[in-house]
Amino acid sequence: MEMHPLPEGIFLSHVDVPRPVPWREQFGNDNPLHLEIGFGLGEFLVQQAGLPVRENLIGIEQDWSRLCKCLSKVALIRGSSGKADFGRNMRLLRVDATVALERLFLPRSITRVTCLFPCPWPKKAHVKYRLFSRDFLCLLNSRLADHAKVNIVTDWRPYLDWMLEEIPGTGFRSGVETIGARFNTKFERKWRAEGQEQFWELSLIKHEHHHRPVTEDVELRACFVKDFDPGRFQFENIVGETSVIYKDFVFDQKQNLGLVRLVVAEKFLTQHVWVAVIKTKNQWCVAKADGHSALPTAGVALAIEQVAKAAQETTGPGS
Repeated sequence: MEMHPLPEGIFLSHVDVPRPVPWREQFGNDNPLHLEIGFGLGEFLVQQAGLPVRENLIGIEQDWSRLCKCLSKVALIRGSSGKADFGRNMRLLRVDATVALERLFLPRSITRVTCLFPCPWPKKAHVKYRLFSRDFLCLLNSRLADHAKVNIVTDWRPYLDWMLEEIPGTGFRSGVETIGARFNTKFERKWRAEGQEQFWELSLIKHEHHHRPVTEDVELRACFVKDFDPGRFQFENIVGETSVIYKDFVFDQKQNLGLVRLVVAEKFLTQHVWVAVIKTKNQWCVAKADGHSALPTAGVALAIEQVAKAAQETTGPGS
């Protein structure tokens, strides 16, 4: 089987791009933005990329393997069909939908949204994980252009009924249509193989704007402590709306450098963060370590402050 190199320039790191993303500069044009939430293996996105419609396609997905398979589809088309520029109107990101909408898109910037077979989280205890809650719909509304359309397809009627209950007060008009298989996605094929031929398409049209400002980055300031004893370092976890959980600490005596590994969990966002404690001329500097990516959030700023506090206590009273 012939292998084709993965296409460059299609995958974007949401941590490394400017936020909100200047999509006009990213694509080099003013074409409308079509966002697919949870693109899976990319069947729909790839199909859309092959159409003559002038749209800029943005796909978000949280699973690395699915994202890579979508990139492989683009590479295969480029290599086997001679369409070297196929997918030039496509960008893929591995990011949670809420984080993406909060940070990467300006208000009123998206013209169309598609979500095919989102996870219905059928257990009662897992309802809180469902996408398209009332709060999420208000956020989505804020990023949509006036009269923009959202299409959601589900295989599970109770999930549709739940979404319909969430819509009032979100600025959307809704309509429901019973449809047959038409997208040829992995999950659609799975349900058809199990005998299901009927699905439900929920259409939302924005008729009233909900204002939600872009979530801005937080400045990650370094902290300084006069003295530090790595042998006495202990970190007390923070558990709450924002949690900072200690995982590991390593110290290089030759470089006078310590690295603290933490998990920072905020609403809709969990990040693995390394905080450095390094000796300068007259004191110790505590700051986010270089060489790894993390969104600069209030939780990461808190993690740095807490490491500095723990470092300070290694030489304080009672240590």
